[in-house]
Amino acid sequence: MGVQQMPAPRLTASRHAAAAFRAAAAFAAWWQRTGDTLLIWLERYRQRRALVAMSDHMLKDLGLSRSDAGREGGKRFWEG
Repeated sequence: MGVQQMPAPRLTASRHAAAAFRAAAAFAAWWQRTGDTLLIWLERYRQRRALVAMSDHMLKDLGLSRSDAGREGGKRFWEG
């Protein structure tokens, strides 16, 4: 007698729908994180441009020197 093989289990409609829902939720979460990251980068870019454009008097009020502002303003937007 040979070994009888059992057929592979089939995905039921509810399992298939659940798998599709999990995939869609994972994609939505990834998309949200990507959007959040882009917004952070945009805000860094804007703040650094504003910092470089400040007068020495305004920088002094913040406790920064022109070289501090230049160093921070020279960073790329993705650098924290």
